[in-house]
Amino acid sequence: MELSKIAISLKPSATLKLNELANRLKSEGKDIIHLGGGEPEFDVPETAIKKSIEKLASKRIKYTPTSGLKPLKEKISSYCNDIYGVKPSAENIIISTGAKQAIYNFLLSTVDPGDEVIIFAPYWVSYTEMVSMVYGTPVVVKPSKGLVPTWDDLEPHLTSNTRAIIINSPNNPSGLVYPDELIEKIIEYCSNNNIFVLFDSIYDQLIFDGKKPKSPFSYINNINDSNVVLVNGVSKAFSMTGFRIGFSVSSLPLAKAMSNMQAQVTSCPSELSQYAAIGALEEGDSFTSRLRDDLKRKRDILYNELVKIKRIKFEKPYATFYSFVDFSDYEKDSAKLSALFIEKIGVVTVPGVEFGMDGYLRISFCGADDDIKNGITRIKDFLG
Repeated sequence: MELSKIAISLKPSATLKLNELANRLKSEGKDIIHLGGGEPEFDVPETAIKKSIEKLASKRIKYTPTSGLKPLKEKISSYCNDIYGVKPSAENIIISTGAKQAIYNFLLSTVDPGDEVIIFAPYWVSYTEMVSMVYGTPVVVKPSKGLVPTWDDLEPHLTSNTRAIIINSPNNPSGLVYPDELIEKIIEYCSNNNIFVLFDSIYDQLIFDGKKPKSPFSYINNINDSNVVLVNGVSKAFSMTGFRIGFSVSSLPLAKAMSNMQAQVTSCPSELSQYAAIGALEEGDSFTSRLRDDLKRKRDILYNELVKIKRIKFEKPYATFYSFVDFSDYEKDSAKLSALFIEKIGVVTVPGVEFGMDGYLRISFCGADDDIKNGITRIKDFLG
């Protein structure tokens, strides 16, 4: 059997692969602590469950419009007004099967073969692969210092082939937020040079310590005259990863193109999941604030354990539920070190090489308190 070049070149998702490994080892009775996860261990909002049950009881779960249900779009529009200070029309909003599909819709709609898409390292594992899947060229920009890029890091990579820049802030895996000054400069440059800026904002309601950044829309006058695209969803802020509901907000021409792309791939998102998302957004920040407080507490547990390990370097995360820790003094090959931790001490972490920066491990703090404490203790004792 001969597969396509894209299929052959595509790497499996490292995070999903590690989830499968952790679950398999646990099913075999092995004592595994999973510090590589990417979803909160928090119950789904009651309002989301209630809406789901009501829809199931109707015995009518059908196709919806490709771009999503109008009642959900209205909820998202109000949500955007509360969070971002802009109230997009229903036509600006596309509901998708998770934020991941929204990003892919964007790339399919904007990138031609040979176009360059700039991605800041450390980056979410799927960005580079998705750009390659649409025959674009991923251009990785690494920070010259620390984990947050600067304009000086970015500028040499801007060319006549640059089609888009993807900004993931708050950032997975670092748990850090990019400075407003950098965002403003990027948007200004891209507006003047016909370059799209996609904000993957899936973690922007999970920010601690009062470090809230400005809205991406605060730098533009009108969505419909803008090259700024925002992607978000209910997976992280509402602990609804399995419902697979994301959304994008963009100009009308781009939204129409993205809807056309989606129509040929998934037809529409699940109607049942869309009703659940309506329920979640009805509860709003009363739910997210509880989740945020719990994650901040877990962040502090992780931080207090990590500082006990000699020779590692890390910045205290103030968003998401990840910490990106530099273990290079012990082992520069992060894949080797991650495998060693699984084999020798039963602790799952994600190697930094998957995020574009070797020598690091991504450690999650979204699991049980005891898992965080015991997992880091195992690592500390193993490293000596």
